[in-house]
Amino acid sequence: MHRLAARSFVAVAALAATLLSACGDGGTTPAANSTANQPTTALSAGPTGPNTPAPKPLPNEVTVNASIPFRNIEAYAPLLLAEYFGEFKKENIKINIQLVQTNNLVVLMQKGDIDFAPAAPSAGLFNAIAGGADIKGIGGGVSWSPANHQGYYVRKTLLKPDGTFSACDLKGKKVSTGSATGLGSPAVVELAAYLKTCNLTVKDVQIVPLGGADLLAGLESGSVDAGNLSDPVWTTAEKNGHKLIIPFTASITSYWMGKIRTEKPDVAAAVLRALVRTSRTYLQGDYRSNPEVKAGLVKSMEAKEESLSGPSSLIFDPDFKFPVGNIAPIETAWAGIGGIVNFDKPLSDAQIFDDRPRQTAVSA
Repeated sequence: MHRLAARSFVAVAALAATLLSACGDGGTTPAANSTANQPTTALSAGPTGPNTPAPKPLPNEVTVNASIPFRNIEAYAPLLLAEYFGEFKKENIKINIQLVQTNNLVVLMQKGDIDFAPAAPSAGLFNAIAGGADIKGIGGGVSWSPANHQGYYVRKTLLKPDGTFSACDLKGKKVSTGSATGLGSPAVVELAAYLKTCNLTVKDVQIVPLGGADLLAGLESGSVDAGNLSDPVWTTAEKNGHKLIIPFTASITSYWMGKIRTEKPDVAAAVLRALVRTSRTYLQGDYRSNPEVKAGLVKSMEAKEESLSGPSSLIFDPDFKFPVGNIAPIETAWAGIGGIVNFDKPLSDAQIFDDRPRQTAVSA
C-alpha cells in the first residue's frame, strides 16, 4: 500500500477548507487536459429552464437500479423527485431505488447490481477507482445558503453550564461522520481540523457508523456524543437544543455511475435527462414554498412536514454539474490523516469523472 508522504495537517486542512468553500456554485469547469470529461463529439447546448431537456423516451422500457443510503436526506431530492413526479417514466425508465450504505455501494456497482447512485465521495470508492473499478462521477451540484446549519452537532447534555463546548471535550467520545463509511467519509476533513485545534486527531475519538435519522436518534438517546447531520435532520437537532460545533462549509454530494455509462450510453443519457429536468423544474429557488414540490419531498423522503418548514436552504445546480473541483482537496486531507487512501497522489479528473452522459442529455 502506497501512502502520501507525511505533511503538516494544518496546511492540508487549510487547503481543503479554502478550495471546498470556493466551490459554492456546486460545480467547476473540468480540467482542460482531462479527456474523459469531454463528449466524444462536439455537442451544442440545448434549451435551459423548467421542463428541459425534453424527454426522449427509450424504444423499450428499461429497468434501472439506483440506491441511496438514507431516504430522509434532502440533497437526494433530484433522484427522489424524479421518481415521484414520473420524470423517469417519461424516458421509458422503470426506476428501482434501493437502500444501500455507501460502504457496500462499490461492490454492488461493480457487479452491475446498482447502476447509479448519489453519494458523497468515500475513500473506499476512490480506492476502488484507483484499483480499476469502472465507476465515474456523472453529475450532482448542490450547495447551501447561510440559513443552512448542516454540520457536526454535539448532544446537549455534554455542554458546559454556560452552553459552551470545545474540541478538547471530544476526547474519547463517540462521534459519527454522518455515514457508514466512518473515516472514509469526506466529512472527516472538517472533524480532523476541529480536533487539531486541541492537538487531538481522529484517533482520539471513537468513530461510529451512523447517519440521518439514526444518528439523530443516537444523539437523543445518548448513545452517540456528536455527529454530522444533513438536511433536513439538523433542524430537529437544533430545535431540541443540541449544539452545532463544526459547520460544514461545502457540499460534495454527487452522482456516480457504473458500467451502464459505456454499455448502455443511451440509457445513461436518459437517466441524466430525468435528473437535470427534475432539478430545473422542481428544485430552483425557494422550492419548498411550492405546495406540490413540498408534498413530493415529504412523501418521497418519508419525512415529517415540519422538518421541511421554512425557506429552502439547499441550492441545486440547474445544469447538474459534477463538483469535480471539490475532490482533490478531500483526497489530500485524507492523505494527511494517514491510513485512509491507498494511492500516492490525488486521482486525475479522467479517473473519477465522465461528463459525456450529462452533455449528451443537455445537448440540442
